Amino acid sequence: MNRYENGKLVIESDFEIRLLRKENEDIDLLIPVDLRVLNLNIDKMPDYMDSRFQFRDVRNIIIRFTTNKDNNYCTIHLLRSVDLLSAMVNFIMNYESHSIRIIRNEFSIDMYLNPI
Repeated sequence: MNRYENGKLVIESDFEIRLLRKENEDIDLLIPVDLRVLNLNIDKMPDYMDSRFQFRDVRNIIIRFTTNKDNNYCTIHLLRSVDLLSAMVNFIMNYESHSIRIIRNEFSIDMYLNPI
């Protein structure tokens, strides 16, 4: 399992975590996931919803964040290819008290946003 930590951001992944870009305080991480189905599991969803969203044919995940101490937010992009214009979805997450875990399964990936 690969692990990336920077301040309060914690990512554990069965896939490689690559530094894509570092410019001043801004960092982009790339996680190639081999064009799989991604099950996004989110802690504490409302009662009327199940705990996961499913995305088909995800090739890469980009996680963008800043090392600014006053900002504990990251943007997560699920991509069909390498560039940001291929994003199926992107969302903002406060990682101050949550971690990101990416688990490889036989035919899919489980991505968990869980409390620390």
